[in-house]
Amino acid sequence: MNFNKIDGDAPELAFEEIRKAISERDYEKFRERVELAGFLDDAYREATEELAKNCEKFHEMYPQDVFFHYGAQNIRNYNEEYRRVHLGFFEQFIAAYFGGNLKMPKSFEADPVNCAAYAFQKIYKMMKTRVKDTSVEDAWAVMTVEISGNLIYRKIIGKLTFQFAFARDATGFWRLRKVTNIEELTAPILDIAETYWPKSWDLGIQF
Repeated sequence: MNFNKIDGDAPELAFEEIRKAISERDYEKFRERVELAGFLDDAYREATEELAKNCEKFHEMYPQDVFFHYGAQNIRNYNEEYRRVHLGFFEQFIAAYFGGNLKMPKSFEADPVNCAAYAFQKIYKMMKTRVKDTSVEDAWAVMTVEISGNLIYRKIIGKLTFQFAFARDATGFWRLRKVTNIEELTAPILDIAETYWPKSWDLGIQF
């Protein structure tokens, strides 16, 4: 689909195209609307800091998770040392989701990338999204989006509110650039991971 990038584009259109691209597993349209490298870098950096700042609280909540055993600075050091491994996992996950066969592997340990992609495919079909608000200022727009699960996946997904920031490129084309409320999302997403996917922190790396 072609757009008049100056006059005919809007953050709401960008968001709808992202949703459609994910649903149809159309990687080219997805990359057209998402500044993926910057998005992952910012999310990883900000989530790392939130995990570190709340290390003691998370250790009390999830004493079985050794990730929180050794203090805040260890989390920062560890995530910096394995930054490329972790971001590489997400990049492989995205490639597997958009280009893989999405068959369930025998176990998470046997094939964590395709296991994650397969699980995401099933969960995404059960997700509901609702745009609550959009504010636009110059070359930036922040969209508040509520994501929740249907009757089957309500407990797993819960109800999460994301603030997605879209930025105009030089031609006026809106692209997803970052999540602006990582501090609000870290704890509930961590709880989902710890409850339903406790092995998700261990990507084959041992402490």
